Amino acid sequence: MLKEEIGDRASEIIWRGRQWIVTNFGLETLGDPFPYEVAATRLTEGWQGADESLLAWPMELAAKTWVDYRDFVTAYLVALGVHQEAYSPVDVATIKASLNEGRAMWEATKAEMLGEFDDD
Repeated sequence: MLKEEIGDRASEIIWRGRQWIVTNFGLETLGDPFPYEVAATRLTEGWQGADESLLAWPMELAAKTWVDYRDFVTAYLVALGVHQEAYSPVDVATIKASLNEGRAMWEATKAEMLGEFDDD
């Protein structure tokens, strides 16, 4: 495993994507364009949005324009597998629903930014 400076500390990298990595700490960006971290213990926190039955991180990060959401989803699933002893258990249906809703939100945000919506 690689050790790399991530933010202000060294983390052991377990998996590496384009923008996201899974480390011994949890889930992190490579720092570009922003350093962002989610501790392993917080991976299955509930979302404080319109549908509180969903998980926070897939929804929260889907709304951020700088996030490579496809890479995030892969990293999130890897982190859930690697750190399953650290977080509160959650059922597969909740994970799937959260990722599906997050993906839809990300696609809508991306389309809006690209001007693909008509103002009818």
